[in-house]
Amino acid sequence: MKVKLRSNIIILLLMIISIGMFSMTAYCSEIDNENEEIEEQVNDEIIPGKVIAILKDEYETLETSGGGYEQKVQVLKVKLTKGKEKGTFIEVFNYVDGIMANSLDAKVGDELYCIIERDDNGEIVKGYIDKVKRDKYLIYLVIIFVLLTIIVGGFKGVKTLVTLGITMVGVYYMLRGIINGQNPVLMSILVCFIVTIITMFIIAGFNRKAISAIIGTLSGVIIAGIIALIISYYASLSGLGSSEAQMLLYSTESIKLDFKGILFASILLGTLGAVMDVCMSISSSITELKENNPLISIGQLFKSGMNIGKDVMGTMSNTLILAYAGTSMCLMLLFMVNNMAILDIVNMDFIATEIVRAMAGTIGLIISIPITAIVASLLSKSNYDNI
Repeated sequence: MKVKLRSNIIILLLMIISIGMFSMTAYCSEIDNENEEIEEQVNDEIIPGKVIAILKDEYETLETSGGGYEQKVQVLKVKLTKGKEKGTFIEVFNYVDGIMANSLDAKVGDELYCIIERDDNGEIVKGYIDKVKRDKYLIYLVIIFVLLTIIVGGFKGVKTLVTLGITMVGVYYMLRGIINGQNPVLMSILVCFIVTIITMFIIAGFNRKAISAIIGTLSGVIIAGIIALIISYYASLSGLGSSEAQMLLYSTESIKLDFKGILFASILLGTLGAVMDVCMSISSSITELKENNPLISIGQLFKSGMNIGKDVMGTMSNTLILAYAGTSMCLMLLFMVNNMAILDIVNMDFIATEIVRAMAGTIGLIISIPITAIVASLLSKSNYDNI
């Protein structure tokens, strides 16, 4: 009884610390957003508004060196919904160009962010569409997720949300640390350790099941990272294979970032979730087997754990591979449309990086299975029922 009470107190303290960290991060993010808004207003004034009417909706032909092409021009009547001029009606110009990926064919009722243009007296002359206002619908989606998690999971659902908050906090601080010049390899390892330990103890309690899952998870993730580092070195992966990495390179000229280290960090984070799932499944199953049959041997427990792990391994390996394939679907279609040879494709920096990411993560997951099985089997047969 005392051990159970102690475990609950530890879990409660971890949850309080986690909520505090999440609140502090939210406060810091709010300050950062305020600073960004101030900087944004220096260059362009961006105000949300709602389309009340379409005043003009016509096609115009533009002549270029490559020939003429049609472009739709819209003039919208927009009501501003925020700021000191809330409720003001302005004309907003929108150019719908089929070549432009972000073109929006506006409709009445659309909510938009508008770039405001003023005259010398500070009066609004006209506006242009900056982007669609999507945040409201994303907030609705998050609320649905939170409610369903709590309704279906009960108190465990609440703990799930807390662990998710811990992960978000850890990732946030890792990113801030990298921007501030910290080593991305060390930062990612530290975050993986903290997130894994706190998450497992909150979800499973302060017991052998959680410890087994922690040891298996960290072993698999670290092995995946080591493999990724070795292959990245011999394959001469720069970490700049994606367009996002190249944009980051040119956007942070004053900050020297270690892109190979960032690649390592992304592999660790991408692997962590799947490995945690597998290790907890094996550890929990072995614990249940021991509780239902106290006379079962370590060898039998290990064999059962391995059988469970083999079943989970098949689906989780597919999860990792499909996750990476899903994010690169347009690129794969582009290769197929252009009939590129397989050797040409796999030797591209970006593709090689994704292969290393997927394979290293899957290898780490596979190795974590026997490690978790043997650790959970040994701990379950120890003389101590609880830690």
